[in-house]
Amino acid sequence: MRVRVGAGRLRVGSLPGDLGRDPANEADLVPVALGAFDIDALPYPNDPNQPAQTGLSRVQAAQACASRGRRLCSELEWERACKGPDEAPFPGGVYWEPRCGQGQHGLCASREGVFGLGTRYAEWTLDDVEIGAVIRGAAGSAAATLHRCAARRTAVAAQTGLEVAFRCCGGDAPSARYPREVSRRPFREEPMNAAQISAIIAEVPELERLHLREGLQLFLPGAITEVLNHGSTNAESHPEYHFSVAPVRWSPTFGEEILVFVARSRVGSWVAAVWALPDGRYRHAGSFLLQNDPVALTLAYGEARREVVWSACWNCGGEHGAVTYTDENRVLIVQR
Repeated sequence: MRVRVGAGRLRVGSLPGDLGRDPANEADLVPVALGAFDIDALPYPNDPNQPAQTGLSRVQAAQACASRGRRLCSELEWERACKGPDEAPFPGGVYWEPRCGQGQHGLCASREGVFGLGTRYAEWTLDDVEIGAVIRGAAGSAAATLHRCAARRTAVAAQTGLEVAFRCCGGDAPSARYPREVSRRPFREEPMNAAQISAIIAEVPELERLHLREGLQLFLPGAITEVLNHGSTNAESHPEYHFSVAPVRWSPTFGEEILVFVARSRVGSWVAAVWALPDGRYRHAGSFLLQNDPVALTLAYGEARREVVWSACWNCGGEHGAVTYTDENRVLIVQR
């Protein structure tokens, strides 16, 4: 059984802020043109009456496909077949169905009609990265996020005995390769006016419902001195930090970009963080409201790449905090 997939565009990777996303390894929905190809409907031997073949090295898997006049699928073809025309996040649709990991292929067919893509076993692909051969999918018992169509991992291509399956594709191997993420400086200030900040708030529901646009005021540079004076200190005493009231584009890890900004409005002063999406839009990452407390705020950043400090009174208990990037690739705004 083979499934024909027509030529078209694949938006590779995942959306910043997606649960389980690995920003260092997953592109930001970068559009890539792919030619037509066909793909086995099931893992090798592509026979509903036989179990999937696992335990082969990638070289052996490639040889098995070649014996049928075919080849291993590229990771872009695999992702295209998994997402389908609707760009579904999981092989069977919007959500992960645990029964797919138990071999119930009918529950997890992609819109293209390909069954069990990485639902019970990870699968070899044709491609490599610096640290190994790219595999897609995961064991049936693995976390749901590892079954996302965009999830990428690696294995040693020459290793045998792994619980890794594979499937074969036909047609010319695509010339397109997985998009490489760009390297960004950890912190980049981006001056904005109140209208620009208001426009961002308006498109992020979690911020809009806090009424942050009502009476919106941005802080002037003098707010930095005010905040530091409240803590009986000054900027010269803290050369390890750069202070700013301008929004900061923050790259806490390779492949991630987050905009952090402070302001005040009728509801109080606040700190907000939004993921910068590839199409110029934004997505809520975190927010912290000092309700009914319109105090001056400043941001500060230094050598700690995974943290942006915020403060209403430098080093004053309860009036200080941080925007942190967690090991789970989430944004957390805390008060200290």
